[in-house]
Amino acid sequence: MAAAAKHLTPVVMELGGKCPVIVDSDINLQVATRRIIAGKWGCNNGQACISPDYIITMKDYAQKLIDSFKCELERFYGKNPLESKDLSRIVNSNHFARLSKLLDEDKVSSKIVHGGERDKENLKITPTILLDVPRDSLIMNEEIFGPLLPVFLVDKVEDSFDVINSGTKPLAAYLFTNKKKLKEKFVATVSAGGLVINDTTVHVIYY
Repeated sequence: MAAAAKHLTPVVMELGGKCPVIVDSDINLQVATRRIIAGKWGCNNGQACISPDYIITMKDYAQKLIDSFKCELERFYGKNPLESKDLSRIVNSNHFARLSKLLDEDKVSSKIVHGGERDKENLKITPTILLDVPRDSLIMNEEIFGPLLPVFLVDKVEDSFDVINSGTKPLAAYLFTNKKKLKEKFVATVSAGGLVINDTTVHVIYY
């Protein structure tokens, strides 16, 4: 922007970043899962700047959450998502290669618990969930902008705020909980372009 200003050249700057989803355990899990699916894979297969980028949940709740994802993703995209007409293609071959590189990193490839199938010819990648991905991995240090969804684990839900605030400011942050105090702490603690509680991506409707 500074370089463009010297020549009075107009610019458009798009915010991005890793949009986190905090999932507490006191929720309607089926509803939460469906809303995350709609915001992640329903939004152009994750290729939207406000799509959920990664999930933070508790270690003792993660498997229940993943089981719900597996069930609901089959309802959305069938037993073979690569053949689903509802699953968007990756925008081009460069992005397909970039996403493949994130998946193929040694410390990440073994963390896939659902999906991971690819069709290079048709530029399709199935909805992919990864569990307990290392924080120093590529997938946790750049905006994914695709159908990959890492699940990061914490001991208690309040630890999620430190995880979010330790990185760059997200364009959007999402929280699923029924606890009033946790909602208030989320709003007071997390700085993001937009905050949504018990849903994803819907805030853009109001702009």
